[in-house]
Amino acid sequence: MAKETDVRATSDNQIHLLKNLIDSKVTYLLTMNKAIADHDDALIYELLDSARYNEQVRQWPHADPNNFLSSMTETFQPDLAAFLSAKLIDFIHENFPFLIFKEIKTGVFEIVFGTWPSARTFGLLDIIRVAFIFNDSEMNQLKAFMDDPQTSKEQDLQITELHQANKIYAEKGLASVKKDIDNNKLEIIQLEKNRAILQLECEQIEKYFGSFQHFVDQADHLYTDYLTSF
Repeated sequence: MAKETDVRATSDNQIHLLKNLIDSKVTYLLTMNKAIADHDDALIYELLDSARYNEQVRQWPHADPNNFLSSMTETFQPDLAAFLSAKLIDFIHENFPFLIFKEIKTGVFEIVFGTWPSARTFGLLDIIRVAFIFNDSEMNQLKAFMDDPQTSKEQDLQITELHQANKIYAEKGLASVKKDIDNNKLEIIQLEKNRAILQLECEQIEKYFGSFQHFVDQADHLYTDYLTSF
């Protein structure tokens, strides 16, 4: 009889535990549903990652995570990202005016630097995490161009050497070097185009941030800056 009582007590405890788990998930989804209906983006982000929100926005150290609840949103995060994108992109346009965003699929946005022809794609905007995912190669090119004067000098030297080579080839007047001259001309055009694009990017960074490092620092604080703006 005691054994039967113990089994029943254990079963009751398990039922109570399961009921609490289910109730917490139902409450979470209902709260998320209301936040979406109310366009309460700040609450949505808190529900997506409560520890990060509390630590970085409310400045509460060692906040408890809610991953076991927020994991339920994974199946509809692309649509949620699309829903959240409008306000976030408006905020970024105010603070990073030279960044343009192109939705390549639901909730996924490419970062394009500038509106000029051949503007470079710099990576992706993670709407759910409120973070820039920059392409290291593109960023490193811009950093070198802005922070290392030697980079610009090397580009100038390359162009000068190609012009000199073409002058020498032209003086020879040989039909066999025409292909080399044409190849050099194409390379000069590409080098000058790349340098012009880098110069445009450099001008925008300096205009709005003063330095490349300040730009990177501000980009790293996007989550906090955006969510404290509500």
